[in-house]
Amino acid sequence: MLLRRPVLALSLAALSAAVLAGCVAAPAETAATASAAPVASATPVVTVSATPEAEATVSESAVVLSLDGASTTDGVELPYAIDDLDAWSTALGSEPTQTSPIDGPYGPLPELTKLEWSGLQLTVPNDGSATPGRFFVSSPSVGGHPLRTADGIGVGSTRDEALAAGAVEGFDATELRLDAREVPGTKSLSRAGEVGREWIMVVLEGDTVVSMQPGNDYSDI
Repeated sequence: MLLRRPVLALSLAALSAAVLAGCVAAPAETAATASAAPVASATPVVTVSATPEAEATVSESAVVLSLDGASTTDGVELPYAIDDLDAWSTALGSEPTQTSPIDGPYGPLPELTKLEWSGLQLTVPNDGSATPGRFFVSSPSVGGHPLRTADGIGVGSTRDEALAAGAVEGFDATELRLDAREVPGTKSLSRAGEVGREWIMVVLEGDTVVSMQPGNDYSDI
């Protein structure tokens, strides 16, 4: 009996130690589990900025040329007159150079002034009247403003486009005549006994329009 008691006491001590060990290990496992929990982080904020392609494009108004006068597609009237120089400068975004008197076929013409932008010339009377105002166009646009007729013909247009707009054959293959009309009180120098005519002369190189200006068959100037 005396030999069994130490063994029983030893067994009880071992069991107690095992229980205590299990109790101590449990918090360590909990701590490990807690440390493995994900930590919430701030959500990044994405800022979208406008690109140049997304910005609105402002279209430039066109200048529509005719025999009687011009106008912008915004509805501004532009007579061929020196008194309307400010309106022209505003419409085209710049002021022209001015030349007076101008050179005519038979000498200086002190009664006329030439107003010149790059690609556009106006010849206007100094008395402020709008006749015999003349234009000469050699560029598709001035300051970003397209220059064209009411039918959409301008420098860079094709022969076929001009013909489709109503132009007729001119003196030779390098010329078309657009918006031709009779001018009462005049006599044609090329059609004996008939009333004179005027038109917008469309000059071509090959099949491409390179310039436009008024033309007629009753004046030699």
